[in-house]
Amino acid sequence: MSQQRNGVPDPGLPPLVSPGDFAGLPGLCHLAAAGETPMLASQAAVFSEFMQDKARGMGGRERIYAKVSRAADSLAALLGCRAAELGFPQNVAQAVNLVARGIDAAGGNVVMPQWEYPSVLYPWRTGTDLEIRLVTSPDHLMDPQRYADTVDGRTRAIVTSLVSYYTGELIDLSEYRAIADSCGAMLVVDVSQTLGVAGFDITLTDFAFSCGYKWALGTHGAGIAYCNADRQPDWQPRESGWTSAAWVDADVRDTTVTPVRDGRRFELGNPAALCVQILGNGIDYLRASGLARIESHVRALTDVLWTELDARGMDMLTPADSGKRAGIVAFNVDDESRWRRGLEAHGVLAWTGDKRVRISPHLYNGMADVRLALEAVEAVQGGAGKGR
Repeated sequence: MSQQRNGVPDPGLPPLVSPGDFAGLPGLCHLAAAGETPMLASQAAVFSEFMQDKARGMGGRERIYAKVSRAADSLAALLGCRAAELGFPQNVAQAVNLVARGIDAAGGNVVMPQWEYPSVLYPWRTGTDLEIRLVTSPDHLMDPQRYADTVDGRTRAIVTSLVSYYTGELIDLSEYRAIADSCGAMLVVDVSQTLGVAGFDITLTDFAFSCGYKWALGTHGAGIAYCNADRQPDWQPRESGWTSAAWVDADVRDTTVTPVRDGRRFELGNPAALCVQILGNGIDYLRASGLARIESHVRALTDVLWTELDARGMDMLTPADSGKRAGIVAFNVDDESRWRRGLEAHGVLAWTGDKRVRISPHLYNGMADVRLALEAVEAVQGGAGKGR
């Protein structure tokens, strides 16, 4: 399949999948996967089936949660872990809070980058008495040596994103695993900007979290939480609810709580079953498309984007090294609102914020989208000077 531009087939790389598989996508230059992805058209049937199941009493409820379990199985197959290690909190912030609040370490510290996403940073401030050591860098790029120099024997957790929402930098997880092991700390990783666009070894982490509505092709309400059963066999959150504890009948119930030993630890009540089923549909689509193929396809698009944007004098945030990128290419701007308006006026949907523009193609994009984005950048750039 090839995209067309002005009625002429684009000679470059076509989308990996049909844009028609996604609701509302055909005709759009959608380069904002790091913020939101469009929903799959097939997810309408998921909603319809859910409505039917919800109307059918206990049997319908059993079918609903059987589908939730299948979503966990599919996600585990994509990630290369066990389904019992996965849970579905509402979002990343909720899951990080559960982990942070479970650490009882007076005088301890946690180490993370200064530009970490708030959902990953703030729970350590509001939920613990740990000292937060922020690693800084003038270019906002990761440096393992800075981490090694910052940790000590009281470090309880190293916290980072596998791909930075801000710069788009992809780190080498094994380097941070080694640093965590050197001081006996946990490695807690946000993989929201990686899951669905690049492969990684989740077993290097103690805990990993992701939203479901970006590259994973799900929607809001179903986050993803992973607890490494081999590295954290005894972990339990301080919070609990009916789904995260063994059921006890009302006539014999007392104050005893027996926590479950699987991913339901992250689900203090009913998970958002419809959202989880929608996420499972997206994960199935990614697996059918092939994660390695997706990664190769998106890397080809981002390589052109980075090279061409740099050649146009943009103030690049994303590293030049292709091996340190996944699906995001970002550059600094002075007036992010003007850039959003300008790009959208030229038919390009990107993402702006933090005084930067972030362009992020996915499997439904082709080189025609990249060329259209570069033309739009040139037009907006020309209105206010280089890179601004």
